[in-house]
Amino acid sequence: MVARPGGDAVRPIRTFLAFLGTSFRKNLAYRSEVWLSILFGLLAIVIQAAIWRALLGDGAAEGITVDDMVTYVIITTVISAVSLHRLVSDVDERLRGGDIAVDLVKPMHYPTLQLADQLGRSAFQLAFVVVPMVVIAALTFGIEAPASATAGAAFVASLAIALLVSFTQGLLLALLAFWFLTTFHFIWANGALLTLFGGANLPLWFFPDALETVARLLPYQFVAFVPAAIWLGEIAGSELAWTLALGVMWVAIQGAAGQALWSAAVHRLTVQGG
Repeated sequence: MVARPGGDAVRPIRTFLAFLGTSFRKNLAYRSEVWLSILFGLLAIVIQAAIWRALLGDGAAEGITVDDMVTYVIITTVISAVSLHRLVSDVDERLRGGDIAVDLVKPMHYPTLQLADQLGRSAFQLAFVVVPMVVIAALTFGIEAPASATAGAAFVASLAIALLVSFTQGLLLALLAFWFLTTFHFIWANGALLTLFGGANLPLWFFPDALETVARLLPYQFVAFVPAAIWLGEIAGSELAWTLALGVMWVAIQGAAGQALWSAAVHRLTVQGG
């Protein structure tokens, strides 16, 4: 049989898409959870919108109106629904159950396999949770359009960065399970930092100056604050270019660290005969 030109180059992409599709179909088995996910997402939006309406009323703070904050809350809730942080608990569970051995013999680099699996789950969340949740929230509260065409395009780029930052963070934490019996304490610490510096509950522009300066350098901002701020036009111009470049840098740093940790984990398994 004569191989088709470019076949070897295309095969990894086909394999990746096949695993992504398998993950999407696997999540279809949990359709009963969709209504709960939509309900809890809407509840989070209602509560936060009510808080910001009470705080801001008809006025504004730092140039931000209540309509801005309602849109901000909707966007950060959406990003939370599709982020890839669940990777940590998935890997931890499979490692302790011994199912990790099956993953290691699959025809794909393990971190890439996990990315396909998590993206399949996010695609499911987007189709069955995010879309109806956004429609209901928009009809109930209203949602502002992107500040400009540039803001809309940059938002898409920032969303991709948000997914990759959340994935590479999750991968780093997940791989620690190869050395520790549980990663609970690492998950808790990372969750606390994400809550503080991510900006989902309190946008960074309301932080004290010193704390905002620190938060603007960390990767956590990309998982919530940055996409929402870009959508609203609060990050624009040269600051926009710098912020996106910083996000790409953090993806590269965390990705390289994850690859190094994975190589060490494979060596550990090989040495132990696992």
